[in-house]
Amino acid sequence: MPAFQSLKRKSDDHTSDLSRKRIALEVDSEEHYWVVQWRSYQAKKHKTWDGDGVLVVNGAKSTLYDSDGKTISSGKRDPTPYTVGRNLTVGGKDVELDRSITRAEYLSGTCFGESASYSAIQTAGPSTSTSKPAAVSKQFIPLKIKASTPSRPPLPSGSDSRRVVPLQPVDLLSTISNNSPKKAVPAPAVKGEDSYWTANWRKPGQNKKHKTWDGDAFVSKVGGKLTMMTEEGKIMGTTPWKGDVLHGGYHLYIGGKEVELDCQVTLDDLPSIPGGHTDDKAAAPAQTPAAETTDCIGSPATAPKTFVAPTSFYGPQAPSKVKPKGPLHDPTAEGAVVMKAPTKDHIKRFNKKNLPVVAVVLDPILSPRMRPHQIEGVKFMYECVMGLRKHEGQGCILADEMGLGKTLQTISLIWTLLKQNPYAGNGPVVSKVLVVCPVSLVNNWKVEFHKWLGRDRLGVVTCDKDKNAVKTFQHAKTQHVLIIGYERLRTVIDQLAYCIPPIGLIVCDEGHRLKSANNKTTTMFEALRTTRRIILSGTPIQNDLSEFHAMADFCNPGLLDNYATFRRVYEVPILNSRAPDSSAKEREIGEARSTQLLAVAKSFVLRRDATLLQNYLPPKHEYVVFITPTRLQLSIFSKILNPDKLDDLAQSSTAESLALINLLTKVSNSPILLKATADKEKAAGIDVRNTIKRAGVDDALKLLPENAQIEDMSLSGKLIALSKLLKAISQNTEEKCVLVSHYTSTLNILEAYCKKKNYSYYRLDGQTPAAKRQEYVNSFNKSTQRSSFIFLLSSKAGGVGINLIGASRLCLIDSDWNPSHDLQSMARCHRDGQKRPVYIYRFLTAGAIDEKIYQRQVTKLGLSNSLMGSGTSSTSSKSDSFSRKDLRDIFRIHPDTACNTHDLLECPCDGTFTEDTKEDITDEDSIDIDSDSEAETKGFVNASQIRPEEISKIEKAYLQKTGLAALGQWKHINCLLPNARDDIQDHILRRLVFQPEPAKRAADKPQSQLLAALDAAAAMSGLTVSDIPGGSVSFLFEKSSTVELEETA
Repeated sequence: MPAFQSLKRKSDDHTSDLSRKRIALEVDSEEHYWVVQWRSYQAKKHKTWDGDGVLVVNGAKSTLYDSDGKTISSGKRDPTPYTVGRNLTVGGKDVELDRSITRAEYLSGTCFGESASYSAIQTAGPSTSTSKPAAVSKQFIPLKIKASTPSRPPLPSGSDSRRVVPLQPVDLLSTISNNSPKKAVPAPAVKGEDSYWTANWRKPGQNKKHKTWDGDAFVSKVGGKLTMMTEEGKIMGTTPWKGDVLHGGYHLYIGGKEVELDCQVTLDDLPSIPGGHTDDKAAAPAQTPAAETTDCIGSPATAPKTFVAPTSFYGPQAPSKVKPKGPLHDPTAEGAVVMKAPTKDHIKRFNKKNLPVVAVVLDPILSPRMRPHQIEGVKFMYECVMGLRKHEGQGCILADEMGLGKTLQTISLIWTLLKQNPYAGNGPVVSKVLVVCPVSLVNNWKVEFHKWLGRDRLGVVTCDKDKNAVKTFQHAKTQHVLIIGYERLRTVIDQLAYCIPPIGLIVCDEGHRLKSANNKTTTMFEALRTTRRIILSGTPIQNDLSEFHAMADFCNPGLLDNYATFRRVYEVPILNSRAPDSSAKEREIGEARSTQLLAVAKSFVLRRDATLLQNYLPPKHEYVVFITPTRLQLSIFSKILNPDKLDDLAQSSTAESLALINLLTKVSNSPILLKATADKEKAAGIDVRNTIKRAGVDDALKLLPENAQIEDMSLSGKLIALSKLLKAISQNTEEKCVLVSHYTSTLNILEAYCKKKNYSYYRLDGQTPAAKRQEYVNSFNKSTQRSSFIFLLSSKAGGVGINLIGASRLCLIDSDWNPSHDLQSMARCHRDGQKRPVYIYRFLTAGAIDEKIYQRQVTKLGLSNSLMGSGTSSTSSKSDSFSRKDLRDIFRIHPDTACNTHDLLECPCDGTFTEDTKEDITDEDSIDIDSDSEAETKGFVNASQIRPEEISKIEKAYLQKTGLAALGQWKHINCLLPNARDDIQDHILRRLVFQPEPAKRAADKPQSQLLAALDAAAAMSGLTVSDIPGGSVSFLFEKSSTVELEETA
């Protein structure tokens, strides 16, 4: 069967005999070489070149190399002729032809910046490419001028015209600028001759793409041996010479190091090697002229350059002068602050190398801007961390009250330790510093560093957002300070343990977090071996002596022995002496141990109060405002605290007692929070009745109005008074106000009220992003009342370290059992930069649990003052823990009192202390100031701090009897008395004092001042708490810090 025939018709013409494949182009089979400029693709208008390179054209393939000889790209050859200045594309790279070179130049490495043999270049013939014009294929011959003869005689007629005379290039610019002959550089090595080279070296085994060199060195070839030496003349290794011609760029291995030769030098440029061949430099033969003027990179087209040693990249320089070993700053200058010099024992212990001792001077950029107490604080901390104090250890506690500039003092110390050392030539005392603080203060610390030192003097890293911040601080020598939050530090503490150089100083801001020796915050520091540690805290002791031991052991480990010994020697005797039923012997032992402990503490604890600022800041007026509760609040209290169940509540479990205390505190703020708490627990599936079994919460919830809204301020006495206060401030002043609460639910009520009244406000609580907190603070401080009237602040999230100097009035809505939280919050406004008098109001619901919390705070502060040296030790606090009687009293409401705290004091002020009372007290034989009387068995001993205008000797005896003689600084004002308004300094607070209608009419009616005062007194006489509405101010404690500027000579 015949094969299948194609249906395709054959062509009959002559084209059927030709090949049906593509016609091949005529391609030159010879290689061509071009020096080019290249770049990657660029879309911008004004394009730039990325670098120089060499283009090799071999047949149909083109390959592009960079200046180091590495392949960049390759592609097909462009069939059109190559000419100078032409642009083409090779493997995606844009290329511009510069000039053509010969194959000999390419193989010698001249085009790559390497040395080449002149003989190889001279013997190579010109390019014979037929595809390029003659002008392009002509070999480039550089200008060669002989320096010794001004003119060149003609060649003999019989000489070969193709012969090239190896004239040497001359640096014309150097000859013109300097008539003296330049230092010659030898030619590339000739096989068999000794030669000397500069070189780069590195350890082998680098796997990264772009390898780097580890250092510079010299290489000498003497005889059959290659020797590598450092710039100081130390031999790094030797290897036999294999006979290769040495040139720039030559790679070899010497002593296990990868070496690349750079430039050839003379024997005189090598460092001296004792016992080596460089000692015979005088015997070295003179270099020939041809070898003296050859360019070290081997390119005849480039003028020779003077040799630049590896130690001096920018050319020959005068030898650097050794820095004199002296102080960094002049200690004899006017106003210089000089730190304590090391003692003989300190020198013997720490100066093992017998280095010279120099003065350490506080930097003059800081010392003129610091106040005397701040300079004293820097000196104290310096002596502690340097081990110059009496105690064993290198830590301290700076316990200054808020606003005294602990941050500036710490920054000054850090800057001093990072730059100076009392032992010259031993480097700075520390190289890296760790600052740990609450997360809300991380950015604030960074701002303070930049404020006092600028942005360029010190490398500061904040670990808030950047995940690589710790690695940057760990390895970068230019980063000196790491600022990090306590919580974040727990996750990276293991990395910081391997920091290079190691961390030399740890600063813990708000260091009362370290009050427990077993908590995670304290134990995490065990990974660091840093001995220099500083705690910054305005409230170092808050509850008991165990906190003081924990912080002292953190700063100076072992100073107070372990806690078991400390408790037996100090804590138990001191607490026993403070008990109401203590014996005379227990009190004597307690006093002795307390005095001994105070002496030890003074060695590493520095405590100053805010009275130091009286000459620098405006006055501060503090008010404890007792406000009557509303009838709704009293009804809810009576439902929850049924008298029949009061004994059961006192004996209930701790969890139930704490839950009930929390509930009563919220009701004191606003009864609407009771409903919010119940709704929240029901949503979570918790039965309120099971939470507090014996409390009538259900009956209390029924008392709330059905249409009660969250912004309703009329439900709470404190909120009624607050609304009146805000209205008075807004209408009568240009001041701004800060409202502080410990509960976000209370802040929700205040925020809703601000929206209702169109009060502009900022809010900062735990939900506020850390990056936004400082931004809110700065905006509030710079704005006016119209743009930002109120700052809502959570005491736990923003109660520490924040400067709200834009406000001059602060109101603390509720109190915390920990007095440090309240003290920190109330110190936000009276700080450096404040221009107005500051008014601070602490709102308390009269007769309710608010007063019990306040009373408890004062007893705790008495403990702190006794140890920190700012109070008395014997009359501060007689009881430091809850008893059954105390707990029972906490759950009791006193609805008929204007101030339960004042009632407990039995204070003889406000007209109740008459002459008859004085006579009775004088004639009473039972008064014994030194004995333990009933006053010591009162549930509250160290409470309100009062100072009547004139205290007689009998009154002082009474106050000493009740343990209040050292705390008589508060003025008591009974707002139910006729002339109470006249005793209040704050004109805004006067508006909150209740006035009956007859008194208002008498004040408004035009008549004499005497008659008006008599009418108002008649209307106010006989007022009781039940006669005034809820939300009225019933009692005040007032304390003012007056400013008396000292006269300077």
